[in-house]
Amino acid sequence: MSKNAKEFESNKIMEQILKSSKGRTIDLVVDHELPGVTPEMIDWWWDNIDSSDRYKLWHPEDHKSFEWEVSPKKGHVGAIQRVVENIGLPTMLRIRWEDPSSSPIPIEYSYALVGSTLDREDKPMTWLLHEYESIENGTKLRTTFRLPAKVPKPFIEALRKHNLEEISEFANFLPKLYNTR
Repeated sequence: MSKNAKEFESNKIMEQILKSSKGRTIDLVVDHELPGVTPEMIDWWWDNIDSSDRYKLWHPEDHKSFEWEVSPKKGHVGAIQRVVENIGLPTMLRIRWEDPSSSPIPIEYSYALVGSTLDREDKPMTWLLHEYESIENGTKLRTTFRLPAKVPKPFIEALRKHNLEEISEFANFLPKLYNTR
């Protein structure tokens, strides 16, 4: 591995922040650098996961199944996916893509995907923001999870680990998949 590659690898995860919001919520913030991945590729990915096999590309160990409950074919906002993944333990999630203007998490980057995990009455329980923009030779991406303050610390650590692994996989599969679409 070259010196530049080693430096990039050591700086790939720039910071990991846990912020508290007045004791009601906790924000888990994880920054990534993705060499060879463009924001356009990431934008395309969100609506073109399409199958469990494709979803497993994103995290081969932890992602178990994927299906659209409400397809993004009629518009990105309002699409709902149902996934099963291992975040310390098997977890079934219903994730709805939200209008970025409704995000309770401030958006700083040029591109943003806002999602919420839904309860049984389709009300948001947690929020998710993937925001990203171009940098030289790739994309910087920040993921913020807004969680209830009572979430156990072991789950937060498992979620942080899962996100680090998941987002870093983009560089391994997304450029090729995007270019063969």
